[in-house]
Amino acid sequence: IATLTAATGAALAEMVANLTFGKKGYEEVQTEMEELQVKAEAIRNRMLELSQADADVFNIFMNALGLPKNTDEEKATRTAAIQQAYKDAAMVPFEIGELAYQIFDLAELASKKGNQNLITDGIIAAINARAAVKAAFLNVRINLSGIKDEAFVAKVTAKMNAIEQNLDAKEAAIISLYK
Repeated sequence: IATLTAATGAALAEMVANLTFGKKGYEEVQTEMEELQVKAEAIRNRMLELSQADADVFNIFMNALGLPKNTDEEKATRTAAIQQAYKDAAMVPFEIGELAYQIFDLAELASKKGNQNLITDGIIAAINARAAVKAAFLNVRINLSGIKDEAFVAKVTAKMNAIEQNLDAKEAAIISLYK
């Protein structure tokens, strides 16, 4: 859901750019809109790929849980596989959250300089970005709870905290553009 929410947010910013091209009064922002369109399209496409990647790492995790645990060697192999699967299952939604966070810049540009008949679409892109980051990072946190590598957990948590501390302010700033 986080990937689809983010992909929709990116698509909205992309749409604003596309509907600004060639419009009278927006001649000076054509280059910025072209860059916005390219970046938004790339994020949208990557999110769709990450949707499948998230499903794939879940399946890997489930397979690791199903490994045999009759001998000490099997138990060790299973534990290692589960730990790696937890890490993989955390890092896919982490990438989703990081990438969704980039949508804020696109949403802001779309809202400020894009076709003003579509300003609310740019703002909704920001709302979707926030929702996608929050959703993705909730999934990261649940997977981090099973990881025994404390340094890994601390590093990922610190990165998420740094991103999350700005979410509300970024969304509010973009929403405030609509008067």
